[in-house]
Amino acid sequence: MNASTIFQLGSSIVLLGWLPLFFAPKWKYTQPFILNGLLVLFAIVYAYLLLSDIGDFKFDSFSTLQNVRALFEKDNALAAGWLHYLAFDLFVGAYIVREIQRLQMPHWLAFIALPFTFMFGPMGYLIFIIIKTIRKNAVD
Repeated sequence: MNASTIFQLGSSIVLLGWLPLFFAPKWKYTQPFILNGLLVLFAIVYAYLLLSDIGDFKFDSFSTLQNVRALFEKDNALAAGWLHYLAFDLFVGAYIVREIQRLQMPHWLAFIALPFTFMFGPMGYLIFIIIKTIRKNAVD
């Protein structure tokens, strides 16, 4: 399977994790499916992409912007980077839902942070932290 196909499949398959976060957050299989299923699958494919074409990787490959740019010139590395984003954003989304449940906050608050987490990762987490802080201060 080539990097382009993996990129497209990953972009579609990740939705299988986001949909239950939005619409079935309390379903007993939502978190296990994401954490022990989808994220493990993404990790395996990520490792495959990196190990099958590690190319000119050096320990300083992340030391400058130019080195990172050169690293992502290969399709396998670019697809692996994309899977990395998809996996970590999904992980953060799952965390946000777990925290909202643990703090007994209404799930509609997740609908504010999760779309941003899906599209812009850290920005969604920041929005969640702001929501959590405002809610905590309002209760205190």
